[in-house]
Amino acid sequence: MWRLFLRIFRLLFATMASIRQHLEKLASSMLSGKLQILSAPEKPGLAYGIAQIVDNVESLEHMLKSLSTAKQIALDSEGISLGRTGKLCLLSVAPAPAPDAPPEMPAPVFLLDVTSLSTLAFTHKPGQPLPPGRGSRSRSRGTAGAASSGSGCGNSNGLRCLKEMLECPSVTKLFYDVRCDAEALYHQHGVSLKGVVDLQLSEVAYRRYGPVVRRVGYVIGLSKALESYLAPELRERWQATAVDKRLLHETFERDPMYWDRRPLSQEQVRYAADDVLYLHHLHREFTGALTPPIFERVALFSQYRVEDSQHEVVPTKEGFTGAGGGGGRGGSDPTRALAPPGL
Repeated sequence: MWRLFLRIFRLLFATMASIRQHLEKLASSMLSGKLQILSAPEKPGLAYGIAQIVDNVESLEHMLKSLSTAKQIALDSEGISLGRTGKLCLLSVAPAPAPDAPPEMPAPVFLLDVTSLSTLAFTHKPGQPLPPGRGSRSRSRGTAGAASSGSGCGNSNGLRCLKEMLECPSVTKLFYDVRCDAEALYHQHGVSLKGVVDLQLSEVAYRRYGPVVRRVGYVIGLSKALESYLAPELRERWQATAVDKRLLHETFERDPMYWDRRPLSQEQVRYAADDVLYLHHLHREFTGALTPPIFERVALFSQYRVEDSQHEVVPTKEGFTGAGGGGGRGGSDPTRALAPPGL
C-alpha cells in the first residue's frame, strides 16, 4: 500500500513541477510581449490558447526566439482575397506544445501582423540592424514586396528569420488546405514553403486507409474535421469558444478590407487564433492511425499542392484559373473540392 501512495505522490509532484514550468514560461511571455487571453464573453469557458499580437520588431524578435527550437508549427493566414493576388494581412503561428504539457495548459499562438510589419515580418532576424527609416515600432502599411532571396535552415545559432524557418524542410509546417496560404506567401513575399503537412489531405487519407476504409470523393473543411476528430473534451472547448464563422464571413462580404483594418478587434484575434489552436491535435490523431508509407504520401501530395500554388496562372477553357486558382480562400474552381485520386 505504501508503494502505491509513493507512486501517487511522485506523480503529483511531477505534474505540479510541469505546471509550474509552463506558468513561468507564460509569465515570461506576458512580460516580453503583448498577450491577449482569448475569451468568449457571450459563451462559457475560455478558448484553448493565448494570442500574442506581433506588430513591431520587439515582439517579432520575441516570436522568432520562441520558435528557434520548434520542430513543428501550425499556421494559417488571413487577408484580402487571399491567394496569389490580393493581400496577406495576418499569419497565425502556433508551435507544438511540449510533449509533457498538461491538456489544460493553454497553447501559445502568435498573430503576425503582416499589414504592420510588411517585408520585415519575413526577413528580419533577431539582432539584425533595421533598414534606414524603420524604427523598432514603425509600421509600413500596404502590400509588401517580395522577401529577400536565399533559403535554407538558417545559421548555426538557431536565430533565423521567418522566411528561413518556413523554407526549412526539417521543421514540419501544419496547414489545413495550404493552397491559398502557399500562393500568398510565394507570390507576395517570395516564401517557398518546405516541410508541409496539409491536414486536409491527412483527413482524406484517414478516411481512405484508417480504421474504417471508405471511398472518398471530396475534401472537408476545418470545422467539420474538428467536429469529427477532436477528443470530446477538446471538442467541447472548441465549440464553447469558437467564433461564428458564418456571421464573420458575412462581415467579410460587407467589408472586403476587414483583415487590413487596425487595431485588430477581439473577434478578429479569436477567429485568427481559432484555426491553428487545434491543428497539432488533429495531426496527432491522424498520424496515430496512418502507416508510415501512407503518411509519406500525404507529405508528398502536400508538397504537390505547394508547388502547384507557385506556378503561373493558366486560364482553362471553363474559365477557371489553373495551377492553384488565385481567386481567394477556396478559389472559384470547383475541382478544388475534389479529393486527390492518387493519394
